[in-house]
Amino acid sequence: MQNSLVYNIPASMIDSFQGRNLIVRSSSPNQIVYSLWRSDLSNVRFVQLLSTPPESALLEGSAESVPLEIVLEDPATQFHKLYSLANLLDSHPVRVAIPVVTGFGKAVKLAVSLNFSVKLQFGQPDQALLNEVEAILDFYLHGSYVRQPIEFFQTILRSFYTDEPISLWEVAEEDPKQVRYITDDGEETISNRFAGVKFDEGLTDFVKRFGQELISERRECHNCEFFTRCGGYFKWPDKNYSCEGIKRVFRTLANASSDMSSDLKSYETLELH
Repeated sequence: MQNSLVYNIPASMIDSFQGRNLIVRSSSPNQIVYSLWRSDLSNVRFVQLLSTPPESALLEGSAESVPLEIVLEDPATQFHKLYSLANLLDSHPVRVAIPVVTGFGKAVKLAVSLNFSVKLQFGQPDQALLNEVEAILDFYLHGSYVRQPIEFFQTILRSFYTDEPISLWEVAEEDPKQVRYITDDGEETISNRFAGVKFDEGLTDFVKRFGQELISERRECHNCEFFTRCGGYFKWPDKNYSCEGIKRVFRTLANASSDMSSDLKSYETLELH
C-alpha cells in the first residue's frame, strides 16, 4: 500500500521524493519547470500551480501532456486571469481548483466556458454560499455549454447512476489511504485543511475512524441517506455543522441520475419499436 500512495509535495522537495507517485505544487512556474526536469514524469500524477503569474506561459512547453491544476486562491478577483491561461490546454489537460467562497460562481462559469474542467474545494459553507453552490449545480446539470466535468458533482452523479458508492474523501483527494499532503515544513498530513492537526492513531484509517465516530455519537450522519458517499466529509472540522444544504445538493444529483435512467429506458423502448 505504501508504494501506491501519492504524495502532494512542494516542488522544492522533489529530490527527497524520487521514485514516489507525486503531485508537485508551487506558486512559481519556473520552479515547477525545474522540478519536472529533475523528475521521472511517469511518477507525476499532476502539477498544481498555486498562483496565476504572467510567466505561467513557461508551462506550455514543459512536460507536455502532464495534467495541470491551477488553483485560484481568490476566485472572485482572479477569475479573469483564466483567459491568459487558456493556451495551456494545447499542451496539458487542465483543471481549475476553485474554493467555495463568495463569488466563486463567476470563476466556475468562465473556466467551463474556456473548456477547463473544474474541481470545487469545499469547507463548511454557510447558507449564502450554499445558494451559490446550488446555482452552479443547476448550471452544471442544465447549462448548454458545459462540456467539462465539475467535481464533485460529476463523480457523485455517476455514482448514483451506476449505483456504486464512492467516498467524497476520494473525490476530493483527501483519503490518506491514497494521498498524503506534505506541508511546506515537511509535515505529513491529509490535505492543506488538516495542516497542524495531530493524528495520535495514525493517518491511514482516519476517514474510517472519523466516520465511525460520527455514527456512534448518533450525529446527523447516523441516519443520513448519503453517508455512503459523503462519509462525513462535511463534518470536519466542526462536527456540529448542519448538512441540510449539502443534503439538498446530493438529493438534486440523485434525482438527476434517476431522470437520466428514466430517459434512457424511454429511449431504449422507442428504439425497440
